[in-house]
Amino acid sequence: YKRQPLIHNPRAQSFYYIGLSGLGVGGLRVSISEDVFKLSELGDGGVVMDTGTAVTRLPTVAYEAFRDGFIAQTTNLPRASGVSIFDTCYDLFGFVSVRVPTVSFYFSGGPILTLPARNFLIPVDDVGSFCFAFAPSSSGLSIIGNIQQEGIQISVDGANGFVGFGPNVC
Repeated sequence: YKRQPLIHNPRAQSFYYIGLSGLGVGGLRVSISEDVFKLSELGDGGVVMDTGTAVTRLPTVAYEAFRDGFIAQTTNLPRASGVSIFDTCYDLFGFVSVRVPTVSFYFSGGPILTLPARNFLIPVDDVGSFCFAFAPSSSGLSIIGNIQQEGIQISVDGANGFVGFGPNVC
């Protein structure tokens, strides 16, 4: 069970802000400045957990580095053209199983949340097309969406200012 302090943003009191320090692919940390995920003193940027948003959005610079790290570790898989907001897709028609690198969120202070493949490589049609379920955002705000939260026990203790991530048992 991993506990992470919530970050207070006076300008957006209804959102659960958390400290994200980086992203990982295949156990390797992607080269992204921590500053990309910081909440400014003016209340801009930062990282929110939002069950009302499906796909995790990341500032473009972070998204591109993260996506490129994923592509570099999936060169064995056949690519497909992009679908909707997704630019990184694969044609997995006929595959019984596929090995893909892990994807991880590195939280400030040390905890790491590593996602199961179904939380980041999602089917987009019924003929075997799967896409990397993240998208760039033109704003500085990062949003961890519900596809990435599925099946992970998440408890928010607003009174004490913590969010906890339990074992993946839901």
